[in-house]
Amino acid sequence: WLFVFSPRLMIKKIFLESDIEVSDEQLLEMLDLDGKTWASLDEKRVQRQLESYPIVREARVSRVFPDGLRVYIFRRQPLAVAFFGDSSVSLIAVFDEEGYVIQANRKINDIDLPVLSGTAQPTLGSQLPESVRQVLSNLSKLKSDEPKLFALISEIEFIPHGEEGYDLKMYMNHIPIPALLDINLSPQSVRRALIVIEVLELTSSEPIEAVDTRGKHVVYHPSGEHGG
Repeated sequence: WLFVFSPRLMIKKIFLESDIEVSDEQLLEMLDLDGKTWASLDEKRVQRQLESYPIVREARVSRVFPDGLRVYIFRRQPLAVAFFGDSSVSLIAVFDEEGYVIQANRKINDIDLPVLSGTAQPTLGSQLPESVRQVLSNLSKLKSDEPKLFALISEIEFIPHGEEGYDLKMYMNHIPIPALLDINLSPQSVRRALIVIEVLELTSSEPIEAVDTRGKHVVYHPSGEHGG
């Protein structure tokens, strides 16, 4: 990808390698090179400028003699989404594995990611609390190590536990029985919950409100009752 810059400035060429689609105009706005010469360019400042954009995970900038600039931009990868507002005014927020809000719009196309619920509405570029970020980190590891298991997760609801802690209620996309897990989401805990709800789906003669897999023994709650 080669972009020929204005000949009035000493920086005449920009070589871009990126997994983010940006137009020439967007790139120039992101780089903010107006008035900068090749010799006076502060590469670290330009790098920080690029990394200030929510979608950018990492950027690298280096000068190419005699009049060029090489730019690498790596995007943050979407991991989960959250929906806020009501039916008339809604907002869709997209998070990466570090809990940064990399997109926040009323409409986002081609969403096929787990939904997070029970969190406060964030703003673009903000980062979720540490306890929530840990779940996203675990979710990212699950996606990497067990992609088929990750693909089965429809929603993760954060349920307040104590002053700062959470428990999780996990919904799978193929079985209408949620499972309660502790905050330490892992492939083992997800797989255990999945086995339990699959067995109950096949064998239970009554609707199940939820399955609690947080302790050593599994507890399930029939709909309309408090124990099982």
